Amino acid sequence: MTQPRFDSALLINPPTGLYRRDDRCQSKVEDQTVNIIFPPIELASIAAVLRRGGARVKIGDYPAERKTWDDYVADLKAFRPAFVLVNVTTATLEKDVQAMAAAKDTLGAGVLTLAKGECLDALGAEVLEANPAVDFCTHGEIETVVERLRAGEALENLPGLVWRRPPENGSSAIVRNEGHPLVEDLESIPWPARDLLNNDLYCSPETGRPLTVVHGNRGCPAKCIFCPAGVMSGYRIRYRKPETIMAEIDECVTRFGIREFLFHGDTFTLNKQWLVELCDRIIASGHKVHWGCNSRVDTMDDERAAKMKAAGCWVVAFGVETGSQKIMDSIKKRQKVERALEAAEICRRNGLRVHAFFVIGTPLETRETLDETFRFAKRLDPDFFDFNIAYPLPGTELFEIVKREGLFEKEPSQAGYGSAAVRTHELSSADLTQWRRRALLAMYLRPKYIARTLIRAGSPRVTMNYVKAGLKRFKQLTAK
Repeated sequence: MTQPRFDSALLINPPTGLYRRDDRCQSKVEDQTVNIIFPPIELASIAAVLRRGGARVKIGDYPAERKTWDDYVADLKAFRPAFVLVNVTTATLEKDVQAMAAAKDTLGAGVLTLAKGECLDALGAEVLEANPAVDFCTHGEIETVVERLRAGEALENLPGLVWRRPPENGSSAIVRNEGHPLVEDLESIPWPARDLLNNDLYCSPETGRPLTVVHGNRGCPAKCIFCPAGVMSGYRIRYRKPETIMAEIDECVTRFGIREFLFHGDTFTLNKQWLVELCDRIIASGHKVHWGCNSRVDTMDDERAAKMKAAGCWVVAFGVETGSQKIMDSIKKRQKVERALEAAEICRRNGLRVHAFFVIGTPLETRETLDETFRFAKRLDPDFFDFNIAYPLPGTELFEIVKREGLFEKEPSQAGYGSAAVRTHELSSADLTQWRRRALLAMYLRPKYIARTLIRAGSPRVTMNYVKAGLKRFKQLTAK
């Protein structure tokens, strides 16, 4: 293959549905309690790397912008990129690759195309085999891969890349390079090119103000069978320096007027010293920012919570997963069910709200374990909650178990976090989907929960946003 050109690049979320596309979470936005559209920060990071090398770059987030295939083709004609990168999900993969065919049809065979996504670790060779318009596939943290591609490094030297050798005797061979690309030094990545995003598209559903995502750390040491985070990171955590994170926050505030943040990281609160230093820097900056993060229930204490609150944190999301210790052990979470109660209480007494994520539908799930989970969710009484149906992403242990035991009942493209693709040993996919809908409605419609949510809103604007979100969610759940 001809060495790819990077003098101009179009990086896109294709017009194939409004999804979270950050690899770890690939859910439909509408399937989540908090219907939030996050900015494509991974694409903005890749854009910054390419631009550092002198390329002209454009980002197209077509689902968020409510744009169509015609808009995409118009952008191709106007911008005429030498290179098109498409961010794919498992559920939308078949439609996503059409974006690369459209690029070839519009600009000719000379435009080079790359599909990026978690599922391509397992499916990359298959995608190239079935789709001649796809030149490359890769997975993982590809900033370094793109940098090395731009520098003209030999394709066979790039970890995680799937590509075609030049034709020989009328045929070409698909090559799958070993390895999974990771960025060892997170400080080597330039800050995301937020100037290429329409930042007003990405807003807090609570306040309606612009929101962005900041990567403070990357990686997860846990080996939960349903989650690709540990697999993708080699079960290691890498941290950015608190001072450079603070500098990025300062740019967001002073240059872009953004004061709402999600700190992306599966284990944001794990390293106490690092967390406290970052919070101290935010406090010292004087910026009145508003942020949330993800955490494990066994990494929360009063000192962390108090410092986070003082630094502007308002909500902490926990992977509670289940109310059954049997299920907890089977999914390899290495967590005690009851510890979630303690973590939630720590948050409450320090003024932080709790978002609890539950995962249902792993192979050993039964009606009894679902009942345990529902009773536990009521006991935990979080401010926000989601019951996500386990979705077997390629590359996870759950995918291998489901495949081996013949538990698939639907194609991945026909299911998601709100509609089951697989059965358990006892329950059908329809049973799981129905249970989730009923459980969510029962949790939402508790009078005390409704009253508490509205009382804590704190302002007419936030109250109205909660009411609108609640009505929308109710319509979604009762329409199914």
